[in-house]
This record gives sequence, structure tokens and C-alpha cells, in this order.
Amino acid sequence: MEKLFITQENLKIFVKNLKNDCDEFIAPRKENVDDIIFGDTKDNGRELSTYDGNSVTSPRSFLLPQTEPLFEIKSAKDCVLLPVEDRKKRIFYGVRPCDIKALTLMRKFFVDELADLPYKEKFENSTFIALSCDKRCSKECFCYEMDSGPYAKEGFDLQLTKIQQGYYVNIGSKKGSQIIRRQKKLFANAAPEFAKEIKNILKDFTKGIEKIDYKKLAGIIKQEKVKESVWDDIGVRCVVCSGCITLCPTCSCFSIADRLNGDKGMRMRYCDGCPYAGFTRMAGGSTPFPRHRDHIRRFFEHKLSVDVERYGTPSCVGCGRCIQTCPGNINIRKFINSVLEAQVL
Repeated sequence: MEKLFITQENLKIFVKNLKNDCDEFIAPRKENVDDIIFGDTKDNGRELSTYDGNSVTSPRSFLLPQTEPLFEIKSAKDCVLLPVEDRKKRIFYGVRPCDIKALTLMRKFFVDELADLPYKEKFENSTFIALSCDKRCSKECFCYEMDSGPYAKEGFDLQLTKIQQGYYVNIGSKKGSQIIRRQKKLFANAAPEFAKEIKNILKDFTKGIEKIDYKKLAGIIKQEKVKESVWDDIGVRCVVCSGCITLCPTCSCFSIADRLNGDKGMRMRYCDGCPYAGFTRMAGGSTPFPRHRDHIRRFFEHKLSVDVERYGTPSCVGCGRCIQTCPGNINIRKFINSVLEAQVL
């Protein structure tokens, strides 16, 4: 794979040129009390070329919004429907490796299996430029342990790595190659010493850290070897604030509702999730999981066991957002440690 280099000054020119070739330039920017969020900076120039930590929300919120229209109902009686299309060309810039991995998992669910057309349309019209990490985003982050950082292995079009003299550039797709080809004067071949610098960054990042044996973890959960007292404790702590499923970059659950005014209206999709009591409620009013502890248990089982069996990797990418937002101090990292340690005592 071709390795390139771009200076800080040329990167500014590169970003400016990219903005001319898209409808929305989704990049990290500072809001409120210096929170980092992703937003459209195409016309305001507020994007951060580099930043410490991670964003409060992930790019998921643009591809799978909390609420979005699917189609307009021209006539419910006559079943006259008009699909709502989103053909905007988006460039996502500065995406952390954990969120890049999350996007690859979401693609498997929404695009590669039974294609979800609204999601597929937005995804395929998007370009993803990753920004690798040179240090941990926060004390809650455990991306390396979940094989999600500090560098993205796939799922990106371009990846930038900050080094002393500028940025090391990896090309990850044909789309990325085309972007480079159009602006090749801004780039140079990477010098051999740049690779050594990156190797040292990785060494410092991973010092004293071991990756989680997620296959072993998935097996323990699937075999229902986790103590019932653990699920009881999590159930008591959870106050159903929905912070975990709102901020998780891989939560894919949603529900559908029609909003009608007479014979006309809109069919809406809205994000839903397993912690809610009504998520598995059936038409007759009964639910197969009446206890709250089983609702939040499903969140853990999905992330750490079901998706390992389905995709070969957990859908927890170690970003730590759910840990940071939880008022009940539910910590998925501590849960993983306690389950694995209990098996070796």
C-alpha cells in the first residue's frame, strides 16, 4: 500500500479543496464548553485538523439519525407513497479508528446483508478520512484491547497520522486513491524514518496493555456462565437514561411509526434500543423479558457475544462513551474484566 506525506500547510489546502467537492463536510469542531462534536463545517471553517480525545457523538448520528423520514404518505387509503431520498455527498473528516471500525460493522448490518436503502444511499455517497490516535482519548477508552485502535485497519478511504513534520497518509480504497490523484501536488512520498516514528507511537500507546480474548468472553456469555448477581447489579444501576445506546457508534436498533394527518403524513424511523421496556413488547401487550435487568443484559450480550458469533468480532469498539455518560456507573470494561477473571480464579 502506498505511503504518503502531507505538511500541515498543505493539509489546510487539501481540506479547502475537499470542501469544494461535497455537499457537507462533516468534521470535529468545538461547541458549548469545548465539547468536540461532528458537524458540517463546509461553509464556516470551524473544523479541527487535529484534536485530543474523541468526539461526544460519532458519525453514526448522520447515517442513522435519531429520527428520519423514510417516505411521504401521499394517500394512506390508496397506498400512494413517495420515498425520501438523501443524495448528499458527504465527507467525514477526522474520524477516530474506533468509529471507523464501528462504521464497518454498521455496514455489515445495513448494507452487506439485507440492504437498508436509506442507510446504504447515505453510506455509499460518503467518504471517510480517519485520524489515528497517538495517545488514549480518555481513561475510559480501551480501543486497543478491542482491536479498534490506535490505527484503523480497514473501512477508511484515507487515514492521517500526526507526526512531527506533518501527517503520514495511508490510502485505504479506490475512492481514496482518486482523491489523492486529483490533488497529488500536495503530497510527497513518505520518508522511511516516518514509519519508525509511527512504530514508536504504537509502542508507547500499547505499553503494558494486553488485548481482550473476546472469543473466550463471547463463549462465557453464550453459555450463561455470568453470575446472576452480576446482571442483578447492572439492572439496579440502570436508570434507562438511554445514554449508552444513543452514544454507542454501533447501536443499530430502530422502530417505525406513521405520523398521519388525515389521509396524508410521513413514515418515520427512530432509533430504539434494548434497555427500553417496550422494545420487545408484542402486539398483545405481553413481553418475553419482563424484568428490567434482562433489558440491559441484552445490550451486553449483543455487543460482546451475539455479534462475535455473527461477524467474528464484538460490536463494542472500546470508545468508552457509554462509560462516560452512565449515571449509574455501569462500566462495560469492568464487566469484561470481572467475567474473564472469574474464569481463571
